[in-house]
This record gives sequence, C-alpha cells and structure tokens, in this order.
Amino acid sequence: MWSAAAVLVCALAGVAVWRVASHAVAPPTAAMRAAVKRIMAGPIRQKPQPAPPASPSTDRERLLAAGFAMRGVPYRFGAKGPHEYDCSGFTKAAYAGVGISLPDGSFNQARGERPLVTPGALATGDLIFYRWSGSDRVNHVTLYAGDGWVVGTGSPGQPREVAVYPLSDDLLNDGRVITFRHLKLKDE
Repeated sequence: MWSAAAVLVCALAGVAVWRVASHAVAPPTAAMRAAVKRIMAGPIRQKPQPAPPASPSTDRERLLAAGFAMRGVPYRFGAKGPHEYDCSGFTKAAYAGVGISLPDGSFNQARGERPLVTPGALATGDLIFYRWSGSDRVNHVTLYAGDGWVVGTGSPGQPREVAVYPLSDDLLNDGRVITFRHLKLKDE
C-alpha cells in the first residue's frame, strides 16, 4: 500500500515531467523561419554599446541594471547562480530582480514567443530565443539590452560568461531561428 506522501510525490513528479516534456520541443513555424530570412536580407543597425543605467528608476531600467551587474559571471550548463549561470539561469535571476518569476529552462521561458520580424520590434528587457540549425527546440535565451545589443551567457562564438555583445553576431545565416517574448513589468 502506498502512503499518501508517496502518492503525492509521484503525482508531482509526473506533473513536472509533463511540463518539461510538453515544452521541450516546439518546432519553428514557417512564420518564424520567414521572419529571420527577412531580417537577414536587410541592413542590421546597431548603436554604440549601451551603458548600464546609472540610477535606474523603472522596472525595465532595474532589469537591465541587474543584467549588466552580472557581467563576467562564468557560464556553466545547468547553473542557476549566483557564482555561475547558464542562459536561462541568468535571465531568471535578472527578472527576479524586478519581482518577475521565470521558470527554469529556455524552452519553458519561451512560452508566448513570437517571430522576430525586425530588431526594431524589440524592447529593452525582451527575452530573445534561439533554435540552432536543425533543432526543433529552443536551445538558448538572452536578454535584449537595447540599441542592437544583448546581454547573456553568450551564444556559440561569444564569451562563456555573462557578457554584452551585438545582436547582429547572433543573426547568422546558418539556419537558426530567433524569436522573442515581451513581458510586461509591474510598473508598466
């Protein structure tokens, strides 16, 4: 006979497995692929690297300041901080600084993602999701820093630490698909 506690643990484990499995694979749509091709066909403009907000007064500025404050923290797959981060651990920690709870895993954070039709559609603090060439699942997430820059643990070819780098470095014509998600912050 199973105890009530054992039944509860099994039920919760089943829910956790269902949550991960149900979001782990989300094949890119034709609209997502077309959007990336349109971006690649046009000029990609970026301004000089943004500075961290000196005196953040809005949640979006505080979010960006939190992201910039983690620059230099090493990357390690599966790490959730504060001494090492993976990509979703970094974005989860940055959003926690403004009172927004994100789930673990870039694929779970991607719920509600939209095709990135133009970099001009991005707002500071938006989550940017990447599916590498040939992959049906979200593989990576970064945080949009504004003016054509991202802050995150680095895509392939970037430093293996939290860093600020140009979004254009991620817009390679290698079959990757990039989407984004805008989260409304509490003071908006």
